[in-house]
Amino acid sequence: MASVKGLSFTFSELGIAILRMKRGQNRINIEFIEAFNECLDKIEQKSDCRGLLTTGEGKFYSNGLDLDWLSKQNTEGRNNFKLAFNSLFTRLLTFPIPTIAAINGHAYAGGALLALAHDFRVMNSEKGWFCMNEVHINLRLSTFFLALLRAKISTKIVEHRLLVFGHNYTAKEAVEAALVDRATSAALLESESLRYLERWIGKNGFQRDSLHNMKQDVYADVVKLVNASKL
Repeated sequence: MASVKGLSFTFSELGIAILRMKRGQNRINIEFIEAFNECLDKIEQKSDCRGLLTTGEGKFYSNGLDLDWLSKQNTEGRNNFKLAFNSLFTRLLTFPIPTIAAINGHAYAGGALLALAHDFRVMNSEKGWFCMNEVHINLRLSTFFLALLRAKISTKIVEHRLLVFGHNYTAKEAVEAALVDRATSAALLESESLRYLERWIGKNGFQRDSLHNMKQDVYADVVKLVNASKL
């Protein structure tokens, strides 16, 4: 097992990387992003890795942006964070191996977006909400947020309820809204998530360049926002 600032990862017998977020509420700040990227670097360097599963511990998958930390940053710090945030999420969105979020608990705002950046999602059916709660705390969604969300949300009705009204989705509701692919018990969450991902990977897996390029093309509207912000 390798550990980086409260994140760790191991590999399953079938070559799936299991990345565990163990930072309490797993709020997203610059340290979280740097640690996540370092884990992804090491996972990507393992040429026989066939897929990626991410999960949290306890009550939270991720409780979104670390707003307390962000409020203490100056303009340059906030801009640097925004670029790092968008780049990480785009990296995950277009990662060259199949990815799945095993949502163990609450996934709020940026935490819900983190889950949506994966190819697949399995949610704990016993506890946890899936929610974009910005409307309840008087925050606006960035252009990047909206582009990624709209690339993943199935219908305008779901978009309206999730974003405009900040609805707290149970696992059952999230499956019905196609925000997650399936729900299962806490005890089976990881094993069922691995089984689900392995089914999509198949016997031969994917050629990394081909999968990455296809994701780049499918999510071009999201990718171009990040590329433009780097100019």
